[in-house]
Amino acid sequence: MEENIRKQNQKEWFLFLSVQKYLVEKNFDWLKLSINEKSKALLGKGDLWIDGVKYKIILSYSPFHKFRYDRIFIKDKSIQYTKDNHLYGDNSLCLYHPHIDKPLFQIIPLIRMIPWISEWILWYNYWKKYKVWLGDEIKH
Repeated sequence: MEENIRKQNQKEWFLFLSVQKYLVEKNFDWLKLSINEKSKALLGKGDLWIDGVKYKIILSYSPFHKFRYDRIFIKDKSIQYTKDNHLYGDNSLCLYHPHIDKPLFQIIPLIRMIPWISEWILWYNYWKKYKVWLGDEIKH
């Protein structure tokens, strides 16, 4: 059933991405989004300020991405993948477990993920300090 949802989102990709774009822009003015027709993806950039530190966020959201729709990055050379810091090998953020945390037969809309970026940054900063991930996690 989930594959049928993905296929429908791929078939109606522009409408699907337009809805995602509208919802995010309505609620998060720090993020600027555009739909890239060539890659059939919603692309975003923005600066997120946490505790006086600016984090440059870059994202891509598309039903054509393999495994999960989101690819969310923090453009900071000091943030690099390790097996313990909740990043994927491409340095995109691991914000949820793609099988356990997703609602059954559904996708996670981008608007739900945006607040998780701030949470990830806070947990990452604790991880740097204590070398233990203090946030919720599922070992994988």
